[in-house]
Amino acid sequence: MKRELRIERIQDLLIKMGLDGCVLKGMDNIFYLTGFKGSEGMLFVTRGDVVLIVDFRYITHAREVTNGIHIYEIKPGNDALHTLCTRYNVSKLGFDGAYIPYNTYKTWSENLPGTSLVPMNSAIDEIRKNKEPEETAAIIDAISIATAAFTDIIGLIKPGETEKNIADELDYRMRKRGAHGPSFDTIVASGPRAALPHAEPTTRKLQDGETVIIDFGAIVSGYCSDETVTLCLGDIPDKMTDIFTIVNDARKLGIEKAVSGTPIKQLDSMVRGYIEDKGYGDYFRHGVGHGVGIAVHEAPAVNSAAQGILEENMVITIEPGIYLPNIGGVRLEDMILITGDTPRILTQIRKDMIKI
Repeated sequence: MKRELRIERIQDLLIKMGLDGCVLKGMDNIFYLTGFKGSEGMLFVTRGDVVLIVDFRYITHAREVTNGIHIYEIKPGNDALHTLCTRYNVSKLGFDGAYIPYNTYKTWSENLPGTSLVPMNSAIDEIRKNKEPEETAAIIDAISIATAAFTDIIGLIKPGETEKNIADELDYRMRKRGAHGPSFDTIVASGPRAALPHAEPTTRKLQDGETVIIDFGAIVSGYCSDETVTLCLGDIPDKMTDIFTIVNDARKLGIEKAVSGTPIKQLDSMVRGYIEDKGYGDYFRHGVGHGVGIAVHEAPAVNSAAQGILEENMVITIEPGIYLPNIGGVRLEDMILITGDTPRILTQIRKDMIKI
């Protein structure tokens, strides 16, 4: 979909919500609508016009990557939002509240006395959750680069190597192969530290007979990948072998049941219920998955509180895990594209038990 059509959808949303315009500060939303991504900026959208507000650092870049959008330069002493609300006679202004700190909201309220501010909640996130073909293609490119980088460093994953060195080398290889960078802080967690779902890599050395969780992803063309593998360093204890089998079967079940029309909460319940039936419900506490796109975590969330149903062209993860404190853990994660009755697995690395 052309970005012009995306903006038209936002403008239709303004009409539906009875708004004269909206101001967006979430950089992911701004990139989705304009192609611009910087460290800061704002997008001002009315029912008939679009203005990208940036400072002098980004003027040239903004003009290069956008099309049919006015560029407004922020200058000292010039309240850009007040100026634009006055110019376009905006009396009801929406905003993406998840990205607006309270102090910013308070300042806007004080400086825009004739304008009421209306939070748009998750309205734009809802639009972004169904991926267009070019978005899916960018995600697949990110997966391919991350996969190749993982293949590059597989020889490093062995007893005596440190978690941090593996993570650093994986990040380097993703960049070298063309990624903008990792899509989040790469996780390498070994032995007892594999029981920490979001462990930061340390100088701990890998040891024989333990599992190693590696959670990684790349950013390519503004889109993310996200994948988790669990490797076994030689023969692991029987209990960990059983856990690996349970998690892998839960992953397969989640993928099988992730079809268009399935209530998202129900998908979480089925996967979680399988692990609970095996006696490990207390050791699986995070959601079954999440959407991935411009952000590595975006709508829809796949958890016990989720609303709505799975829809075609959503890209989500399925990532069950079991974490035994002070012992170890297993997590296996794939990205899938919802396509009717047969979800398409996008990630490429095998998830059965790999011993190295």
